[in-house]
Formats: sequence, C-alpha cells, structure tokens
Amino acid sequence: MKCPYCHKPLGPSDVICPSCGQPLPEHIDSLADRPQSFWDRRLVRVILFVLGALVAIFVIGFAIYKLTFWMEDYQIERLYTRGERTPVVSEITLDDGRSAHLISFFANDGDQIYIPELQRSAIVAGHVARVEIADSDWFEGVDIENVESAEVGLSPVLIEENGARTQLPTIELNIAPPESPIEVISPAEDNLTVFTSVYPLEVEVVPGSTVLVNGEDVTDVVDRNGLLSANVNIYPIGDNVISILVRTPNHLETRRDVIIYRAQLEIEIELDTSVQNETESRQMLISGTCEPGAYIEVDTPYVEESLYVNMQTGDFEFLTNLEYIGENTVRFRAVMEGRADAEIHFNVNYTPTLANYSAAAWPIQENYDQLVRLYAQWQDRVFLCNGEIIEIIEEDGVERLVMDISGNGEDLVVLVNESSFGTPVIGQSYSVYAHVPAREEARYMYNATYYPQLITLYMDVAA
Repeated sequence: MKCPYCHKPLGPSDVICPSCGQPLPEHIDSLADRPQSFWDRRLVRVILFVLGALVAIFVIGFAIYKLTFWMEDYQIERLYTRGERTPVVSEITLDDGRSAHLISFFANDGDQIYIPELQRSAIVAGHVARVEIADSDWFEGVDIENVESAEVGLSPVLIEENGARTQLPTIELNIAPPESPIEVISPAEDNLTVFTSVYPLEVEVVPGSTVLVNGEDVTDVVDRNGLLSANVNIYPIGDNVISILVRTPNHLETRRDVIIYRAQLEIEIELDTSVQNETESRQMLISGTCEPGAYIEVDTPYVEESLYVNMQTGDFEFLTNLEYIGENTVRFRAVMEGRADAEIHFNVNYTPTLANYSAAAWPIQENYDQLVRLYAQWQDRVFLCNGEIIEIIEEDGVERLVMDISGNGEDLVVLVNESSFGTPVIGQSYSVYAHVPAREEARYMYNATYYPQLITLYMDVAA
C-alpha cells in the first residue's frame, strides 16, 4: 500500500505515514480493488441510463399513441356533435298514429349506421340514413302508469363500405310515455248538432288496441286496420256525450269525448239518415219523419210542389233549392197547434260537377273590367281564367294563387285554391274555373291594390 498523500510505501500496521507524517484513513482499498469498483459503478450508470431511455421512449410513444387517438376522437366528436354531420332528432307521428322519434344521420352513400341498442341498421342514401323509433318501444314490459320518462342512450356505429367501423358519439334522449293514438273520423268535430236518433261513429286506433265506447267494450268490431265503425244512439236530451276510451299496449290510456247535441223539442221530428251534407246538384231531397198531425213549413228556398207530408205516419219530404256554390243553410219547421215549433237547420255544401261548372263559365279576359266594378253583384258567377301563376300566398291554411291573365302583369286575379289539383308551379300557365264568392270575400289586396278574388274548384295545366 502507498500513502494517499505522498505516495510513499507504507507498512501494514502504519497509522501515520513515516514519510509525510499525515494520519492515514482507517480503511484504504487495495490497488487491486480500485479498478473493479470503478467498472462496477460505470456499469450501473450505463444500465440505469439504458433503463431510463427505454422508459422515456415508452412514455413518449404511449403519449403519442394516446394523443393520436385523442385527436381522432376529438375530430369525430366535433364532426358529429357540432359539425356538418351532427345527427338531427325530430319528433314524428308514424302512419298508424303512434308518436315516435326520427334520427337522421349524415354520411357517405353506401355506408351504414348500426345501432346496437335496437339491433338495427340503416343504409345511407342521398347522404342521409333515417332511423324511426316508436316511443312505445322504450316502455315494453314497464308499468307505464308509474313512469315519468325513459332516459335513452344510443351508441351508433358508422360502418363504411370498406368495412371500417367508427364509434359515433352517444345520443341521449328523454322520452315521455306516449298516449294511445286515437283519431275520430266521424264526427269530424267534437261538438255538433244533429236531428237524427242514430249517428255513425268512426274511430281509427292502432291495431291491437282495446276500445270502449260509453263503457262498452267494442274491440271485437275493430277491423284489422284499426278502424271502428259503429252507430250510436242520439237522444233528444240536449248534449249526448260519447266517451271513447283507448288502451294501446305500451301506451297511456287515452280518452276522447264527443258531444252530439240533439235539441229537446215539443214536436217529435227526425231527419232520415240518407240526408247528406254535400251535394253536386242545386236541388237536394230532404226527407224525414215528424209527429203525425204536424205540418212542415220550409223557411229557405225550395220547390213548393215537392213538399209532401203524410199526416197519418208523419213522413215528409221536399226539394230544397241551394242558392250558393259552397255552404248553404237549410231551415224548416214542424208546426202543430198548441205546441212550440220544432225547428231544424243544418248546412249543405254544394259543389257542382265540372260539366255544370264549366258550362256556366264566362271568359274572364273579356269581362275583367266589369268584374272589377260589379264584383258585389256577381256572386256565384263562374269564370274561365287562363294565365300564368306569378305568386303563391299561404295564409292561415288558405292557398291563394296570383294569376296574370293579361300576360303583361296589369290584369291580375287572386284564386283561392279549393281544387283537388294540388299546389301549382310559379311560372306555369293554367286553365282555371272559378266563381265569385260573397261580397266581403270578392276582393283581395295584393301589392297595395285590390284585385278580384275568386274561388277555384277545378284547374289544370294550360294546353
């Protein structure tokens, strides 16, 4: 061994260096041990460095991997929640009357949208795939009367034509319990007045529903399409309340009340069920039965020689003359000494046939100036209008067609479209048969100018 200070040789038992006099450490590694300890420490440092590098590479790689997938998820989330491919959820009614939700997905044609919760796929066509879901589907097997709503989560998957699958963002829906669908076809209104003892009731429900009318189960007379047709008795007691109860599976119970009024009269009188409220003829047969011994007095225009009353049976009939195209009121009374008159009045809609309507038509181009001046006196006069539709006006469910009959924009007529033709095309020419309505409806202000307003019953594309 050597002194660590002066490097002179030392004895095995020296505590102080005999050459420099410095006290020696208690433990001095041998020269042979020094190189081995040095390489051991260097090897440890190399191993630690390699391990650190590997850990760093792993952490960086994992971070890049997560960042890549995070960016992809972010782009998908942004595209399908705030971008151009955000699904659109709409509330709709299915053909059978059930409430439903429509989800429209946007993607490339040929792709598919798969919804695992429904086990259903939809093909993308026209860059959109539509999925209709009945609200009742979410309440199957549930006590729907005690449920406030259904919280629904859908996890759609986009399957591209090449088989690639992309998980789309979850769609959250809150579905309220649906009510049992019911459509009352007849009567067409909830309150009406009748003069017959029997009224035809027509109700449409979802096939498989249970239907009760005034507490009586009539499900067995509902046909396979869900249509119930039944006659109900109407009594001369004033309001007759017809209660209709419908129970459709997975729906809340629905009740509709229809009120049919039949007046309490001192003289019994009743219309035949064959009497309609629509006709194609100016004259219409009115028939019925009154209390024997009563006379019939007609208060609206009629054919006098047509009035017949059988004093023994009470059967009566007469031909009414309908004054106007459209709605007319027919009014008559049963008269008997010592009793109050029993009055009956109801509306009849007169729609002439095309043959009768067109036969009475005047060419409007030749009579336009007179129509402008004499509109108040020309109610029901029919005109043939030929011209181009320059504008369509929709107001409160009424469709008005502005027609240029002069070709230069000076002579215009406004046509209330009550035809079965449908909505015409602006810029197209049409042939229209139309009549003058009542005075208060015979003019319409268009672009700050009053123009003749006619009601059209028949129209077609101009030849």
